[in-house]
Amino acid sequence: MSRGETPTLELVESLMALRRTLRCIEHAGETSGSLGFAALGVLAYIQRHQPTRATDVAQWIGIGPAALSRQVAELEGAGLLVRAPSPTDARAQLISLTPRGAEEIGQAYTRRAGLLAGLLKDWDETEISAAAATVNDIQGVLRAGLDARGGKTTMAPQDPRENPNV
Repeated sequence: MSRGETPTLELVESLMALRRTLRCIEHAGETSGSLGFAALGVLAYIQRHQPTRATDVAQWIGIGPAALSRQVAELEGAGLLVRAPSPTDARAQLISLTPRGAEEIGQAYTRRAGLLAGLLKDWDETEISAAAATVNDIQGVLRAGLDARGGKTTMAPQDPRENPNV
């Protein structure tokens, strides 16, 4: 079977191309000291679910606890989040943003929105909204499918800003 022979293979190719393009956009939008997509995804999840357990963040992102632990330690060291003991589970810690962490997220979204607005300057708001809805629909269906297969994800974000790859 040749590449792109079926609609599903065409979608795979399109999603792979989109992922590469998003990585290019990520690098184009970075300023010195700005949050990368992975860190922004972690902080955005924490912002919407704080306080939260690191295991919940790792499960939502789809990475292992060790990888997330390293990232949390870096973000904590940068003063962007704090850990506190869980009042209901002595073994667990809850993670929350610091005011500086919330400010960093706001600045990162403003930078990325400005970059995308420039790249999509020929699109009107209706086209942008339709594209966002389509991407969110695809993402939600894929995440639900992973959940049904016993994947690492447990919830489909309702807000496009919750997607760590946006």
